[in-house]
Amino acid sequence: MNTARHILLVAYRDFMQRAKSRAFLASMLVIVGLLAVLGPIIASEVRDTPAYDIGVVGDQPDGLEDALTQAATVFDRQVDLVAFADVPAGELAIEEGDINVLIVDSRELVWDEEPSLQLASIATAAVQGLDRRQIITDLGLSAEEAAMLLSPPAPETRTLNEPDPESGPKQIAAYAGSFILYISILMFGQFVMMGVMEEKSSRVVEVVLSRVRPHELLAGKVVGIGALGLLQLIILGAAALLTVNLFDIADVDLGALSLRVLLWIVLWYLLGYGFFSVVYASLGATVSRQEDAQSVAMIPVVLLLPGYFISLTALENPDSTLATVSSIVPPLSPLVMPIRASLSDVPFWEMALSVFLIGSAIYLLIRLGGRVYKGSILKIGAKVRLRDAWKAAGQ
Repeated sequence: MNTARHILLVAYRDFMQRAKSRAFLASMLVIVGLLAVLGPIIASEVRDTPAYDIGVVGDQPDGLEDALTQAATVFDRQVDLVAFADVPAGELAIEEGDINVLIVDSRELVWDEEPSLQLASIATAAVQGLDRRQIITDLGLSAEEAAMLLSPPAPETRTLNEPDPESGPKQIAAYAGSFILYISILMFGQFVMMGVMEEKSSRVVEVVLSRVRPHELLAGKVVGIGALGLLQLIILGAAALLTVNLFDIADVDLGALSLRVLLWIVLWYLLGYGFFSVVYASLGATVSRQEDAQSVAMIPVVLLLPGYFISLTALENPDSTLATVSSIVPPLSPLVMPIRASLSDVPFWEMALSVFLIGSAIYLLIRLGGRVYKGSILKIGAKVRLRDAWKAAGQ
């Protein structure tokens, strides 16, 4: 009971100390303010349909503007036509950036430098469509015959299984959860490391260790800073969702997500943060200088990156052998299992084994990291090697 109480006391101290800091409050206000300011701007950009400025010169078939407009709608674009008296005038407009492309006699596309594949597709489709219409007229085909020639009946489709209506929101939520975990570990793991270094350099830790054990101090620091990080993510996430819904920036129905998917994402966020933050805290106890901290901070990143890259492949194939194995084995599982659990039916035993392994790994890291913490936290100056810290803790 004393152990849990000590951990909670340390966690509360770290949480309140950082939550009341001006830097934390200022950063939250700035980010929320940016969301409020950028929301209308982003919404305006999203709603505005970009337009291509297309120049025309020479003989052009009737209906070219309508054909270009129809072809551009496939790419959610608009077109504005500008007529020129001669080719040199059109080429000058291209060089000055007034138009994107010049259509000469409906047979040549003139570009400034690199052609735009999208705009070339629009112009080509429009011109070829008008050519086909003229050929049909010359052949004397009826409207029904022309329709059969240009748009033959498409094959019917059927599915053996009903599509999952949650598929899109699931994939978005799974990727967002994995990405947020990745960023959070890098951000708040660094906070844990810096917090350990600050206490070490100020000698405050000597007073704290007179009342609590090293592994209790380590666990409390991880819980406190982790709770603050989770609170920050909840606030920013709520502000972001409010901005998206208020200004109608994205057409994504995250409300279609099941509670199971959301719970798995939250659970693995907590487990992943717990694992890597203990690593950060243990390594932070071995250094006192900023330059040494930068070198040891790369160790968790090296452990983290493979899981992140594998999670991206799991988005496309969540049941592959690589994704299956990685979703069970720490330290890869916190980033990969949320993807699999969100997108496929993962057997219960795999989920249970994965949670058990990462939970056991966190417990062992706290115990082992507590020993490293004990052996190095009071040593000021040069970087302490893990072996030396381990031996010092046993003396």
